Amino acid sequence: SLCSEHLLGRWIWKSGRTKGEKHLVPWNVQNINTNPDNFGWEKDRVVIGCAAPGLYEVSFGFFTRRKPTVTLLVNGEPVLSAINSASYAVHHSSGRLAAVGPHTAGNVTGLTLLDFLALPPKAKVSCTFQGEDGGEGFLSLRKM
Repeated sequence: SLCSEHLLGRWIWKSGRTKGEKHLVPWNVQNINTNPDNFGWEKDRVVIGCAAPGLYEVSFGFFTRRKPTVTLLVNGEPVLSAINSASYAVHHSSGRLAAVGPHTAGNVTGLTLLDFLALPPKAKVSCTFQGEDGGEGFLSLRKM
């Protein structure tokens, strides 16, 4: 049995396009999944399934030239938002993203968030993305 530090999944959005009028992010690549019985993923689908209830660490990052607005959904309902702002990111508990100017290599920082969720059984986790086309991002979940 894996210790809880190793029960994780991470998925990548590389297509730069969202799906539907809600602008849901399709997870194109599975980077790691140490527990496929718990973390359900299908290529280019917008939902990551979490079979087991309990506490999870969630993190995401989205990288575009202009800061986007990202909302994390559980079973289709918004639970966390990282809001587009020139000076900071706001979500339900804390967070700050300071703009310090452009980097010579292009966009090297993104809009990121780390938080914790108490998920119900068979939870469906997804993200909406409001921003320019051509971005990329990741979603990571770790069962605690």
